[in-house]
Amino acid sequence: MIKLKQVITVLGETTLVFECDGFPEGVRTVQIPLAEIIERLKTVKQILGRNVTLQDAKDAIVAIVNLLRQAKTPITERFDFTQYIGVDLEQ
Repeated sequence: MIKLKQVITVLGETTLVFECDGFPEGVRTVQIPLAEIIERLKTVKQILGRNVTLQDAKDAIVAIVNLLRQAKTPITERFDFTQYIGVDLEQ
């Protein structure tokens, strides 16, 4: 089971909160940054050469949750990028 429970937007960053089963401890709350889903959808679009669909987004979410269930990769950490405002990141 993967159920969307909440959509949180803070300072322009959206996070989707899901209730998911299949974890060793049972049901768990999982937060997935929308940016991570969008990155996966960009890859889908590039590989398939077509516009992405809502089904593609749902499949991306299921894939992320399945990786978490298998404990192969954590969700990327959040960073405070405000210190880099106006800084050339290529230098």
